[in-house]
Amino acid sequence: MHFPERRPDQTEERILPLINVVFLLLIFFMIAGSLSVTAPFDVTPPVSQSDGVDEPDAVLILISRENKLALDNEPITEAELLARIDMLLSAEPETQVTLKVDGELSGNQLVHFTQALYSVGVKKLRLLTELGAK
Repeated sequence: MHFPERRPDQTEERILPLINVVFLLLIFFMIAGSLSVTAPFDVTPPVSQSDGVDEPDAVLILISRENKLALDNEPITEAELLARIDMLLSAEPETQVTLKVDGELSGNQLVHFTQALYSVGVKKLRLLTELGAK
C-alpha cells in the first residue's frame, strides 16, 4: 500500500516569525512607553547636601519660579489650594504636605506661602531638594 507523501502545512511556518515580532514589539513598547504622571510645569528643586528619606506623601504641592501652583500635578490657584488643604486636614489632621519648589523662586514668596499653609493647619511640611555634590 502506497500513501502519497504529505507535505507540511506552510501557513504555520509563515506565521510564527510574525507572532515573534509582534510579541517583541509589544514588550518593547510596554517597557519604553511606561506611563508616568507629568507635572503641569517645570520645577527644578534647590540643591541640598543631605540625603533625605523617601516617604509616601499624602499631598504634593508644586511651585514654579513664576509662582504658579499645582496640587498633586493639577494646576490650581492659591485660594483653591488652601481651601482643599483645609478640607484634607479636617479629614486627616496629621496629613503631611510636601513642597516641590523651583530653586529660582524668591525666598520671600516661599516664606509667605508656608505661612499660609501653617495658617490653615498644616503641621507636617517637607521641602523637596535635589542631592548635590558632597
